[in-house]
Amino acid sequence: MSLTLFKVIALLILFFFAIFISDFRNKKGMITLISKKIIVLIKLFYCVPICIYVYVLMSINTLLVHDYIGLIFTSVGTIMVAKAKIDIGGYHTWAGHKLHSTKMITKGIYGFIRHPIYTGIFIFIFGALFANINKGPFYLAVMVIIILIFNMTFLTMMAQKETEFLHKEFGDEFLNYQQQVHPFLPLRKYKCGESIVARSPN
Repeated sequence: MSLTLFKVIALLILFFFAIFISDFRNKKGMITLISKKIIVLIKLFYCVPICIYVYVLMSINTLLVHDYIGLIFTSVGTIMVAKAKIDIGGYHTWAGHKLHSTKMITKGIYGFIRHPIYTGIFIFIFGALFANINKGPFYLAVMVIIILIFNMTFLTMMAQKETEFLHKEFGDEFLNYQQQVHPFLPLRKYKCGESIVARSPN
């Protein structure tokens, strides 16, 4: 693959990823799960790692094996996020929020992973970091790592908050789903109605 084609593909993947995760709309009945200050802080830092990633991509002069591996991970992450957004439809809210009236989605990718959007973001981030090893100024790398650690901590916390909310909202129905489906790994497919031993949410 030529360097130019690689850059075009990488930028297109980044574009679609950004489009699918950028849903800042204040939907009717939307309630915050955490402090609004933290959500505002996340939104303020939202574009920084994306801009740095674009800068580093454009400054690549030669392609190495880890560049292709990184591209594969960013592609998989983007596909997961897109599929999850399509499957959840109008019930999606930006991280840190929930809808007052919601529905438990167990179809599509949600039948295999409880938090596919967050998982897709984690995979994309890993791919972007992997592709940019030893590229760009050192201070940019440090800045990106700090921001991404903050973002990933935030997303992990949101996964826990959403689990607690769904447990309260749907009770045993959610416990059945939770018992069968891992939050981040596609270990097994959800089978509706399968009996479980009740346990607290994780």
